[in-house]
Amino acid sequence: MKIAIINSNGFWAMGWATDKKSQQDVIGSLHRLGIEVAVFEVGSKAQLDNVLESLKGGEWLLWPNAYQVYACEGSSQTLWLADIIDEYKIPMIGSNANALKNVMAKDKCQQLLQAQGVPIPVFASIDHAMLAELEYIVETRELEFPLFVKPNDLSTSKGITQDSVVKNIAALRRQITLVGDEHGYPVMVEEYLPGRDITVAVFMTEQQPTILATYYDTAIYDDPGAVLDYEIRMRDWNDGKWLSVVNDPQMLAKIRTVAIPACQAVGITEFTRIDCRLDSKGRLKVFDVNGLPGLELPFSTTVWQMIVKMNAHSELHAFDTLISLVVHCSALRHKKVVPAKVTQLVQQYIEQQSECLA
Repeated sequence: MKIAIINSNGFWAMGWATDKKSQQDVIGSLHRLGIEVAVFEVGSKAQLDNVLESLKGGEWLLWPNAYQVYACEGSSQTLWLADIIDEYKIPMIGSNANALKNVMAKDKCQQLLQAQGVPIPVFASIDHAMLAELEYIVETRELEFPLFVKPNDLSTSKGITQDSVVKNIAALRRQITLVGDEHGYPVMVEEYLPGRDITVAVFMTEQQPTILATYYDTAIYDDPGAVLDYEIRMRDWNDGKWLSVVNDPQMLAKIRTVAIPACQAVGITEFTRIDCRLDSKGRLKVFDVNGLPGLELPFSTTVWQMIVKMNAHSELHAFDTLISLVVHCSALRHKKVVPAKVTQLVQQYIEQQSECLA
């Protein structure tokens, strides 16, 4: 099996691997799994076209490490990397550009989820002009305090602080203005969900999707209703933040009933990570779907999920299992044969999951 990783100059921050060190860990894992790897860096569509032309017909599986690429050198115009790859009909790891566009902006993602009946928090997307009618919007959209304010187009909790939870109209206006001025409009305002953060990795494996659900716990604030803010997200694991595996059968059943439809609603075909919380009445609601979940060892949430889940094994073994699942799901969709080591690790993981649920 041959995998070609394509990096896009200027767009590492939103990729699966956010720097060369973390990507080297992914490459090392692919080598241990018996996969040939080539790495390319492109800075424009023309450079990408040259790479894709050279790979066409060579039995490669592409792994784009970015959402976008510059239209041409020196330009600020961007194009969707997956759209260009699709023109060459080369199979790739990850969702297509349409799915990535669906999850990139939180307001569009929530609209799609809502349209397909996936439970989500009540929300409104507020641009600067709407601030003049904020009281009317809160009333007509049936938004009830406390509310939660966050950027519309960012990930990894950027722009989120403990002040993101607001309890009155004055605080709401102030927080929207703060977030909008710093991170851009529109700004997302949604129902505050008081339950613990639940993050769910979803792998589209053969018989049924495999899910890995974990609670995201923090112990840095005295307030039990504290939110998962950017300051916490940037800490190392076990330094004020922890993940614990969700084992309760009833909760797992509830998670599956929202996570799988959420994937289908936005067009996820292989692998994603979904964030959700219980509302004040105990109903599970989805508030985020990730397009390119991070693979930084051991920092990224999905990586640590696997490490915590496989606590009897080494971190490298857990990481190789995660990479195997990602490659396996893509190969399954594109009808490609994977190395025996990939199949072995995937089967072992699924069997262990089944034993835990029995």
